[in-house]
Amino acid sequence: MESFNAIHDFMGAYSLETDQVGNLDFRAFVEYRSPRRNASEITNVRIIRNGYQDGQISIEESGDLVAEDYHLDFTTQYQKYRYSEEGEKLSVAGSSPKMGGKYSVAISPV
Repeated sequence: MESFNAIHDFMGAYSLETDQVGNLDFRAFVEYRSPRRNASEITNVRIIRNGYQDGQISIEESGDLVAEDYHLDFTTQYQKYRYSEEGEKLSVAGSSPKMGGKYSVAISPV
């Protein structure tokens, strides 16, 4: 439930527009941090807000952010989302061997 609340708070803070079915598509500054590699890029982000995939976040490949090296799709089942009012960022936290352990992703609309 905390992850869904984080998405809701993030949407409200930025007054993000939804499409006709309630999903979000927007440009964002994405900061990816992990023991294995780090990257910062401006790219497109999609957040599903309804149905079976509610809460899924997808980051479009851009620059160093490629699916071969980074997880670019997230779900509330495997990652935890948090909204920080201070930094006004949606944060995604997870852990995987691909990333060398714990990783975090900060998303800020541009």
